[in-house]
Amino acid sequence: MLNFLQSHPDYLLVLGVLIFLVYKVIIAVKNFRPEDDDDDQDGGIFSSEPILDLPPGVSLPTGPEKEKESELVA
Repeated sequence: MLNFLQSHPDYLLVLGVLIFLVYKVIIAVKNFRPEDDDDDQDGGIFSSEPILDLPPGVSLPTGPEKEKESELVA
């Protein structure tokens, strides 16, 4: 083995680079946290209301509170 290393010194350089790359990949995999990945771009705010895709001119029905207010005014 020592004879091979003396005749091919570039082997140690390649071996060192590969060991360094494996070390960097292991560190990167350890630090990767998928729960911190925020693809929604909503700032981490969770909305309790659903997002509705309503056509123009269509709105949600008013609740009983709105009807009571309109009865009091009329």
